[in-house]
Amino acid sequence: MKSTQKKPSTETCPYQESILLLGNKWTLQIIKELHLQKRHLRFNELMKALRPISSKTMALKLKELCECGVLRKEITNMTPVRIEYSLTEKGKELTQILDTMAQWNLKWREK
Repeated sequence: MKSTQKKPSTETCPYQESILLLGNKWTLQIIKELHLQKRHLRFNELMKALRPISSKTMALKLKELCECGVLRKEITNMTPVRIEYSLTEKGKELTQILDTMAQWNLKWREK
């Protein structure tokens, strides 16, 4: 007998949407770096901090995070043009999750 109950689609399931956004290798690390540095960071500063990420992957992740409102991209009309990334209010709320994860790790990791 088949169940008539449907699984929630990823469009309506907040758990799945969150996992899709945050559940990759680099997203939380980018957010963590901006959170711990407590300042705007340029592309190359993020690249250096997150080695061995490729520039293609970094550009893609930064674009995704800007499009979903987690990061802000600021372009300054200087010569050369200066592009910096920072956390939005939405992004800053995610740092609470990172802090909780760090506290969990400190509590349960092997001594």
